[in-house]
Amino acid sequence: MRRTLTVLVLALCALFLVRSFAGAGTRAATGAALTRLSPALPVALIPAVAALWLTALSWREPLQALSVPLSRAAAVRIFAAGQLGRYVPGVMWSIVLQSRLAAASGITVLHLTVAFGAGAGVALSTGAVLGLPALAGYAYGTGAAVLAAALTPGALWFLPRVLTAAVRLLTALPALARRLAPVPRDVLRRSVWLYAAAWVVTGTHLWLLAVALGADPLAAVVPCVAGFTLATALASVVVVVPDGLGVREALLAVFLASVLPAPEAVVAAAASRLVLAAADVLAFAYGSLAVRRTGTKAEDTGPSAGPGLRSAPGSPGAPAPPPKADVSSSG
Repeated sequence: MRRTLTVLVLALCALFLVRSFAGAGTRAATGAALTRLSPALPVALIPAVAALWLTALSWREPLQALSVPLSRAAAVRIFAAGQLGRYVPGVMWSIVLQSRLAAASGITVLHLTVAFGAGAGVALSTGAVLGLPALAGYAYGTGAAVLAAALTPGALWFLPRVLTAAVRLLTALPALARRLAPVPRDVLRRSVWLYAAAWVVTGTHLWLLAVALGADPLAAVVPCVAGFTLATALASVVVVVPDGLGVREALLAVFLASVLPAPEAVVAAAASRLVLAAADVLAFAYGSLAVRRTGTKAEDTGPSAGPGLRSAPGSPGAPAPPPKADVSSSG
């Protein structure tokens, strides 16, 4: 099923790109679009970095609920290391780096794995919910997009219940019962709303790029915010290219074509990739510097049990779990 979906998405993306650049004067229009877009790139980087921060905080919620309290800077650092791994062939170096950084904060590999599983569920489910207005608008028009957007808050409120039930079913399986730890619903609720905010803020960077190319500011909201969310979620299931490279851009261009000429829509989508890649680098650099300055970096000393060797809660010989800190998602 996934292979069939991957082939279908790639074929549709290739068809759109061929049709977009088939007309006369496309090269000149693309060059003019790049010239107009250049001043907007640094501005678009601001919401991109802010969104990555919110995403890391969303991912931090289940992680520290299962292990130990984690500072915001350390969470951004560990999370951004995984983001950078998306652009390099092979994932082992990224996994090793994240495991070492997590161990330096007292987090086991098991906790890190469970947290990323929970984070992936939150990301895809919130992406599907927030992407519905773009799909409805593309298929049925503006009225359907507005109706879908009006239903979005209710769907996000109900989503933690669905995720909690899904985790409960998975932990009931004998093969997974010893490897998965249930994540409290209030933790999933905070994670869902933080990730939803991250999706919206991320879409803002694309909105800035589209408006800089001449798109109507109001008409561009749904294609840029909901369209980006849906395109990213769909591209994540395409496993034949790293981070959906090219697939997300083509899907974005399809949505942006409703408010921009096709060549400019493709330019905006490609520029979005560059902006987000720069944000990943900046977030990792910031997290590393902040951890060093606050003294929480522990590569030299490490936890007393050694990196990645701490027992999971409830296992024989495991220390008593630390008291849960009062986690606040604000700030």
